[in-house]
Amino acid sequence: MKSAHSAPPLRALACTVFGAALLGACASSKDPSLKPAELTEIKPAVELRTRWSVSIGAARGAPLQPAVVENAVYAAAADGTLVRIAPETGRVVWRVDAEAPISAGVGSDGLIVAVATPRGEVLAYDVEGKLRWRAQVSSDVTAPPLVGRGVVVVRSTDHRVTAFEAESGKRRWTYQRQQPPLSLRVGTEMAFAGDNVVVGFPGGRLVGVALANGAARWEVAVSEPKGTTEVERLADVVGAVAVAGRDLCAASFQGRIVCADAVNGNLRWARELSAGAGVGIGESQVYAVDARANVLAFTRDAGASVWKNDRLANRALTTPAEFGRAVAVGDLAGYVHLLSAADGAFAGRVRVDSGAIVARPQRWADGLVVQTQDGTVALLAAAH
Repeated sequence: MKSAHSAPPLRALACTVFGAALLGACASSKDPSLKPAELTEIKPAVELRTRWSVSIGAARGAPLQPAVVENAVYAAAADGTLVRIAPETGRVVWRVDAEAPISAGVGSDGLIVAVATPRGEVLAYDVEGKLRWRAQVSSDVTAPPLVGRGVVVVRSTDHRVTAFEAESGKRRWTYQRQQPPLSLRVGTEMAFAGDNVVVGFPGGRLVGVALANGAARWEVAVSEPKGTTEVERLADVVGAVAVAGRDLCAASFQGRIVCADAVNGNLRWARELSAGAGVGIGESQVYAVDARANVLAFTRDAGASVWKNDRLANRALTTPAEFGRAVAVGDLAGYVHLLSAADGAFAGRVRVDSGAIVARPQRWADGLVVQTQDGTVALLAAAH
């Protein structure tokens, strides 16, 4: 198995890491090495179908991630629309207007629903769609708020992390660290790990921050910046940080994929990888997408290479999600691809709409929830 550690040129960096926000520029590129791979006909082992779909409004380049909980899917549009969808049927339960653009996806623990705006305003709603509180952070927000454990945690684009009391909106703490002069503008998601929140930062650092007081408890070096120019030294943790049991995995651009102990941050294994999306943890494997949109699988326990699929090159793939015996990724043209978890071969494919899928697929019951840039929220399932 080969890993793609060599960095792409800056234009490729923009097309693969920034994804749908720069699709127009990417499509007009005359560099053949950046042309999205053509899709070939496959013989599907799994027939994916759309169980339901709802149009809520365009994302307009924002990385709008829906929140999927046991009895609801909450999703937002860039124009300020926030909806609750019943996942069993696709019925819109309520629709509210935030009266401001929404720049980040939705965070929810099933009790509080939070979104954020380009001006750094955080809005928290109850499950009936009633506004509970407003708060302000220091800059705009592109990653969904992390909601749970009695807090709403918000990461702003100046890399400050702020925790608010979920019930009242009272600020509990703010954590910040010194940052390199240049970083990627990507929506790096946070994750809970016990009584910590795990945050990925530019410079290739993963930090466990105490939920009680915002103190840094441990730090993992996902990568070390290399090179002489600021572009060469870009090493941001990108996409989703994955936590499952005591396993914590993340990846960085022009760096590595690592898995560590979620309790104390002790490194378990690391492999060279220039990441183009976040990491997905499955039952026995870990999945990643590199900066050229190759999909790779590693063993969860030791990080041994299992397979690599290079047939979706430059298609701006999402963070992978394990789905039964397959792995799901979305692409820039609205397709969701299923790859065999055993060997990475194509197992299925369905198109949601023509807009890019930049929100990572999320499991609900026996299906996958996805959202496109054109504003379609859909539940996909295997045909029986």
